[in-house]
Amino acid sequence: MPQVTAAIHDFRHTRPPPLSPYNARMKPADWLTAAGLVTWLASGVSSALAIAGGRLTGVEASAWLVAFAAFGIAFSLICFARPRGFRYHLILVLTQSFAGAVMVLVSRDGIAGATLVVAAAQLAGLVPSRVAAVWIALQTAVIAARFWWLDGPVSALIVGGAYLGFQMFAMATSTLEHGERAAREDLALANAELHAAQALLAEDSRVAERLRISRDLHDTLGHHLTALSLQLDVASRLTSGAAAERVTEAHALTRLLLSDVRAVVSRLRESGHFDLGAAIRSLAEAATHLQVHVDVADVTVDDPLQAHAILRCVQEVITNTMRHAQADNLWISVQRRDDGVVLTARDDGRGVDAVTWGNGLRGMRERFEELSGRVDFSSKPGAGFEVQAFVPK
Repeated sequence: MPQVTAAIHDFRHTRPPPLSPYNARMKPADWLTAAGLVTWLASGVSSALAIAGGRLTGVEASAWLVAFAAFGIAFSLICFARPRGFRYHLILVLTQSFAGAVMVLVSRDGIAGATLVVAAAQLAGLVPSRVAAVWIALQTAVIAARFWWLDGPVSALIVGGAYLGFQMFAMATSTLEHGERAAREDLALANAELHAAQALLAEDSRVAERLRISRDLHDTLGHHLTALSLQLDVASRLTSGAAAERVTEAHALTRLLLSDVRAVVSRLRESGHFDLGAAIRSLAEAATHLQVHVDVADVTVDDPLQAHAILRCVQEVITNTMRHAQADNLWISVQRRDDGVVLTARDDGRGVDAVTWGNGLRGMRERFEELSGRVDFSSKPGAGFEVQAFVPK
């Protein structure tokens, strides 16, 4: 379907350029990751020197080393391994928070409190705002208690208040970045859906117009040419001489013209195939933050309604995967069998215990059932989501 490819290609190449060349290299999440790693390393310099100089020894030194390593490992797993499971992600952030608290309690200067700021920045989108507020308050209490022990209540109030502000600022920054990323993904997805829908409408209109022209040619011009051919045949029997020869020639030309009209009508009807492979690949290329693997042979569909149902199903699968599955990969396969076309789509996302029938899944099933087809859904926690659809010939 060249219209789909062209429409999404135009969309991808007419978007406004980034505000600066640096935006294409470093995304907000990349900046936050770099800031967290630098903060973690910098916060450990003082205590590492204290251990090397013999000022921090024994159990305290061992506890600090274990906590420092645990924080770095947990933070790196979140930033680079990108865990999909909510519980796994929450455990890693809890590990960072606990490790940061241990470093604060055993260090001599409390600089390790900066690691708790890093942990607070990761609460956006992970826990409700009230839980995040309690979390930050507990971390602040740990910092204040340590400085109270070291320098008294005034120092605890000043440093604790400063770290509270740092954590709130980090939380707010992370919340803005999280919302901006979600809005960007929704906008990209909405634009891809809009252009795909526009291309589908254009293709439907083109096919409908071609079919209308073919019917008009067959019903009007074909009918009149057939009637003319019959009249000339009768005329050729009633005339003789030179006139009969002219009538015979006119009759032959009429039959030739009628044959040409029928050939044109047949070509118009046969040229209404949908190239599903090109259409699905175009939708896959428009997906962001998701690697879509397309395995589609040269599958063409004669019925526009069937092609529309299959393409809409693929579009809904991509949309749901991007919004809900927390997946890195999506595999889409379309194969033609003797009895119809089979669509299979599966992702490597978090999966669900039970399939929830939302409007999108209901719409897919209704489209295929109207065409005497079927759609089946299956999923397990940690095993992704799978869709199998079939539409008969």
